[in-house]
Amino acid sequence: MSKKHPTPPGKLYTTNPAGLKNLKVEAELWQITRAGYDLPDTVIVKNLSPSPELFKRFIRSWKGKPPKEWWPEYENLFSKELETDEKIRSLRDVYKKLLQGKNVVLICFCADHRYCHRRLVGEFFLPYGVKAEELNPVLVEQITLF
Repeated sequence: MSKKHPTPPGKLYTTNPAGLKNLKVEAELWQITRAGYDLPDTVIVKNLSPSPELFKRFIRSWKGKPPKEWWPEYENLFSKELETDEKIRSLRDVYKKLLQGKNVVLICFCADHRYCHRRLVGEFFLPYGVKAEELNPVLVEQITLF
């Protein structure tokens, strides 16, 4: 039996700090990072960032390498993390804000949203009638010369 969820009136956005210049509406800014500096006027929500273990694995093993070498595994591992109680509580908090008509921006520091947990967090809400809009999308594939 499928349960129908109300489509929230609030909008969900994802971005890195550079994309905030493209935000044209009032919104709550949620920084969903494990490390780095705290952005001004943001709510820090570490529960929607990768676990410490996954973050360390990314830093030690994958950072700087082509995404095709690591992204499928990372995506699988983070998607499983999104099912944990800790993350479900924070995902519900986002949904409640959207149901109240508030706009929410999920922010992290990754340059390319296609290979970033913020995209996966945004996509979590698709079954609930919410399509996250990336404010700083990478639209052109970089070509490697060698």
